Amino acid sequence: SLIHSAAGAELPPDGLIRRPPVRAPHHGASAVALIGGGSTRLRPGEISLAHRGVLFLDEMGEFPTSVLEALRQPLEQGTVRVTRACGSATFPARFLLVAAMNPCPCGEAGRPGACRCSEMARLRYARRLSGPLLDRFDLRILIHRPPADSVLTGPDGESSARVAERVAAVRERSRSRGPATNAEIGPDAIDELAPLGPDALSLLEGVLRIGALSPRGVQRVRTVALTVADLAGEDPPLKPSHVATALGLRLEPTQLLKAVAS
Repeated sequence: SLIHSAAGAELPPDGLIRRPPVRAPHHGASAVALIGGGSTRLRPGEISLAHRGVLFLDEMGEFPTSVLEALRQPLEQGTVRVTRACGSATFPARFLLVAAMNPCPCGEAGRPGACRCSEMARLRYARRLSGPLLDRFDLRILIHRPPADSVLTGPDGESSARVAERVAAVRERSRSRGPATNAEIGPDAIDELAPLGPDALSLLEGVLRIGALSPRGVQRVRTVALTVADLAGEDPPLKPSHVATALGLRLEPTQLLKAVAS
């Protein structure tokens, strides 16, 4: 509520925001709108308005590279330092970043004969996302176009209420270990809270040998693997199945196969 008040945003009648925020800025948003700033008075941006909630970047590939790169420090530290001629301020910015983008500018890559983009256009599009920024995404899911006959009917799935129950149970397990969420486990606590079994360690070593993970990536894979174990109701040490699931949510299938073979 304090952050929204500082930004001049409208508050509920009682002045308190009780639900985690969900912010979805347009891909034309400036760095000031996203990060914060101001000429006479510093105001928090979208990433601070999403504090303890969700920041959704739809069409992420259309955001200017400079705007996307400005997310790196807040994603790492959970705060953002804004400095302008009128002064400096540090705003909280611990949010869950969710992003979506097409595989190419026209959106048809992957369908034989359908993509209208040149090789150079696809390359420029991919270069909008730097390696260090992608490294901060714990999960990277490639979603294929669904068959035409399933668009209207769709497959049966779990209800949102059921998923919410499972998430609440996992978060309770996480809180019993100390951090509010597994994502907040730091490098100094990862060995204690997410120890690896011998076979799981061997699998991660194989991934490192082929250069598919950075040190930060290893840390994030372990926290995701811990969440996989929590969802299964299993305690550490982490098993190969936990680590393999986490790797499968981050790496290309060919990278995972190389790691197993190594």
